[in-house]
Amino acid sequence: MFLLDERNVMPKLKQEPEENLESNLWYLDNGASNHMTRVRSKFAEFDESVTGEVRFGDGSTVTIKGKGSVVLRCQTGEEHVLSEVYFIPSLCNNIISLGQLAEEGCKVVLHGDLLWVNGKDGRLLVKVKHSRNRLYKMIIEGSKPACLMSKAEEDSLLWHCRLGHVNLQAMNLMSDKEMARGLPKFVQPNEI
Repeated sequence: MFLLDERNVMPKLKQEPEENLESNLWYLDNGASNHMTRVRSKFAEFDESVTGEVRFGDGSTVTIKGKGSVVLRCQTGEEHVLSEVYFIPSLCNNIISLGQLAEEGCKVVLHGDLLWVNGKDGRLLVKVKHSRNRLYKMIIEGSKPACLMSKAEEDSLLWHCRLGHVNLQAMNLMSDKEMARGLPKFVQPNEI
């Protein structure tokens, strides 16, 4: 006879101070309705006006304190955006909902003791073997979005970039024939 100990399958709620809880451990859960995390700093985008409650299998509820997007670095090194992630400060574990991934267009395959998640484009995002207690958990690094900027000091280089890397002679011809508004006449630079 098999008895299910519900204490081992229900999400844990926070019992310790916040600074001891930050973790990159995520549970990939086929029973969770939504992605959830308790760590506010994981969000790349965040809307604190979203509130409500999440009800767990044991009937307990936790308060939602916001919702947003979390950028995760997959095993392949690529980044994947988890959207619609609930912020629940009283939760102890980060949870990725396999159902929500499937709704977003990901392919989720469970076979034997392995779980594969492929993105919309078919590329592998996650491959993980379940633990002894049949939980799929893994360390997934968070990532923050980056905005890269390039600055051109010379007008000729700036216009060269704006016009799709056209050569200097073509830019001067465009200037002479007034084919682009504001395009100045350029002098041949000494650099290649």
